[in-house]
Amino acid sequence: MSLQIQNVSKKFNQFHAVDKVSFTVQPGEIVSILGPSGCGKSTLLQIVAGLQSLDEGEITLNGEVISSAHFTLPPEKRGINMVFQDYALWPHMTVRQNIFYGSKVRKVNKQEQAENQIFLFNLLQLNGLEHRYPSELSGGQQQRVAIARALSTKPELLLLDEPLSNLDMQLRFEMRNELSYLLRKLGTTALHVTHDPVEAYALADRILMLRDGKIEQFGTPMEVRQAPASLWVAGLLGMNNRLQAVAINKSSVRIGASILHGIGALTVNEDVIVVMDSEALKLEEQQIDPQQNTLNGRVTHSIFEGHRWRIMLETAGGRLTVLHDVSVEVDRDVLVSFDPSNTFLYKQPEQAATPFLVNSGK
Repeated sequence: MSLQIQNVSKKFNQFHAVDKVSFTVQPGEIVSILGPSGCGKSTLLQIVAGLQSLDEGEITLNGEVISSAHFTLPPEKRGINMVFQDYALWPHMTVRQNIFYGSKVRKVNKQEQAENQIFLFNLLQLNGLEHRYPSELSGGQQQRVAIARALSTKPELLLLDEPLSNLDMQLRFEMRNELSYLLRKLGTTALHVTHDPVEAYALADRILMLRDGKIEQFGTPMEVRQAPASLWVAGLLGMNNRLQAVAINKSSVRIGASILHGIGALTVNEDVIVVMDSEALKLEEQQIDPQQNTLNGRVTHSIFEGHRWRIMLETAGGRLTVLHDVSVEVDRDVLVSFDPSNTFLYKQPEQAATPFLVNSGK
């Protein structure tokens, strides 16, 4: 199954929800669409599902046009199934009835349904729940039922609209791992929408970063993590350590008396924002590796987060947070070290992007 989206646009009045988006999903590939609320990711998914029309562009599935500005193939004829954010289970139907409702409508024979039930119930650990109603299930069980229902008719493409957002943190962690394993075991082609970068990392072969209806970056999880295309992407990925600096050459900056090296394409003397992930920083007693960037700071606060401490510092470039194994007393002078490959340098925008408050699950 190959899905091709070409120059797709969708407007609501004068608002561009999706603006000339183009990408391809290869057979067996899982693509996550990552972005904040209002960026157009759910609208794009609904267009692929046939629940929304498009204003411009074209969508093809296995070479067949399923949506264009002048044609929309009905959802039931697309060979596409969708797992909704709220699961959308029929409350008056049992687990088994919910899962095989689509098979019944399509008049799948009883022997095939029985074989499919054994496979799906074993795969999704639903044995013993056949006669329960959705109100009698936990959130995780409801999610498994919704996934089983989506898979029961063997869709060419599976759409997942923030399927884990209604689960608590621990269950979300468990289910994203299970879902990643399940989709790869089945070789399912999937388009997945989320606002959580850790969920995208866990599930996706490639991540499409959507901003105001346009693609900001598209690449593998490693590519987007190791080289965020913009300050906005870095913020979306939870890299909210941001320091003020001045460029001294293409990939080096000055903060106070410190010279830092990183990944960038700068102009000498321009104002720069240096971005780092808290997990990439270390507190040192003294400089050990001369190849590492180092920066002096003073501790202002320590917060215990269950496994580690989040240490807040003031530096010559601004506030910095570091994850550390032990607490550090306030007003202590410390040395922070970090690798140039984890140091991202961006030209200071006219209006600095607001850091995203992303639940990273860390």
